Amino acid sequence: MIPALALFTAAPAGAQTPEDLQRWAAINAAAPAPSTDLARAAITAAQADCPAAGASLGVIEPVTGWPRVDAAIASGRLVNAWAVTIQRVDCPQAFARYILLQDTTGGLTAQLVHIGRSHVDLDSLGGVVMTRAMRTAGAAAARDIPGCSPERVARTGALARVDMVDDSAIGPDRFGLRDSGTWREAWVFGICGRTLTVMMDFEAAPDGLKATPAPWASLAR
Repeated sequence: MIPALALFTAAPAGAQTPEDLQRWAAINAAAPAPSTDLARAAITAAQADCPAAGASLGVIEPVTGWPRVDAAIASGRLVNAWAVTIQRVDCPQAFARYILLQDTTGGLTAQLVHIGRSHVDLDSLGGVVMTRAMRTAGAAAARDIPGCSPERVARTGALARVDMVDDSAIGPDRFGLRDSGTWREAWVFGICGRTLTVMMDFEAAPDGLKATPAPWASLAR
């Protein structure tokens, strides 16, 4: 489940142009990242799955280049947006990723993007990447879990968390997007009351993110 997807109308991703980079740089100069205290307050207000006390925040990074964010800024619904991964204490899953949204009044709110750690942008996460990962997990569930019909897969399947496996070769981030580098993540799905993991390989390129799921999904015992 990716609650932040409900915030925006989908916008197609494309290659970054010099004009895009200049425009995003201007937006970030006019609306810089919020302070850690303001970000923590927004996340605390949004966090519902475990206590927020004691959480440590990672780097607050602009995601002005995410197509959904870019479209929302262009239409006047947002001023800017940032992503941050937090590490929590006393929670079953330690990491969670949030998007911080600044509206036209200057107010800051947070929305959960996913549990865990990932470098995938919001649009790819909820688009073709999710479709490919879910297809692999769903096929394995229907095959390996007794009574898990395709209908139950569709009804119960959801992304439970993302675990970072290897990001040692990742390229630099520019406004939430990358045009070089590779990395691997483990996408963990809950389907039919069981847990399945799909290994996902990513390659960032100037024309967009390329995602390759493993042809199988591991069923937790």
